[in-house]
Amino acid sequence: MLVFVHINKTAGSTVRYILRSSYGSRHCDVEPSQRKSEGSPFSTDDLRRLRRIYPRLSSIAGHRVMGYVDLEEEGTEFSYLTILRDPVKLTASRFQYHVEHRKKRGLVFDEWIQREWLRDAQTKRIAGSSSVDDAIRVIQRKQIFVGLTERFDESIVLLKALRARDLCIDYQPVNVARRTVLAQELVSNAQTHRALIDANQADLALYTHVKNELYPTFQREFGPSLDDAVADYQRHSRRKWNTRKLLASRLKRHGVYRPLLGLYRTAVAGKGGSGDARVTGDTEAMPPVDPRSTFGKRG
Repeated sequence: MLVFVHINKTAGSTVRYILRSSYGSRHCDVEPSQRKSEGSPFSTDDLRRLRRIYPRLSSIAGHRVMGYVDLEEEGTEFSYLTILRDPVKLTASRFQYHVEHRKKRGLVFDEWIQREWLRDAQTKRIAGSSSVDDAIRVIQRKQIFVGLTERFDESIVLLKALRARDLCIDYQPVNVARRTVLAQELVSNAQTHRALIDANQADLALYTHVKNELYPTFQREFGPSLDDAVADYQRHSRRKWNTRKLLASRLKRHGVYRPLLGLYRTAVAGKGGSGDARVTGDTEAMPPVDPRSTFGKRG
């Protein structure tokens, strides 16, 4: 099973669409079953519940899928992947996203950049802390495939060849910022550039390690024909999705998974548990179906 650790603003939405377009109803964009807090990771218990809805699961993805959490399931081989991006550009892009997409016009960069949750965000998503050494150990132990936003086409060619032969890597970019003026200004301004660097000391070290040491091992494993393979892919890729599989993925997630997840959280909250009935994630709604299975029932 492919397990995608989705880090914000790294072209992760495009990777999710690639997974949906490849596996259809066998892919799920997951959320934790019990949301004790915004930081709750997707766990083995969550996977066990998910299997009742997705018995033929081929891939999962999500912002709460963490590198440091060990998913366990008898008979399943997990293949982890993630995408890293230049931390300075990533953080500048996140600020622009909050200002322009979330309409937080009064957001002050000098105050925003001090928020702990966004500092060294890539390292924390993998390691659970801002320790570069821990992140590298997690990557090594789980043999996580780490691609680079800046080499996206090459990364997905490598991913298909080395980890997922059945992956369909035809794609159209998703959630790409139409304007990057604000982010570029933050990067080019000396004062804000220093603040971006200060906020990403661990991420910069991790990114350098991946770019200079880990990623080249994937290139060498593929072999000397990599440049030709990428060029051939770029020439012949259809640059479109498998719309039938996208629809199947969406119908199952919005029509079955999310309604059942909401019911489960409501039931847990009603029993005085720590569940949160809210269901977050993608905003596009699908008409719910009549759920016949019990999401939280133990088999």
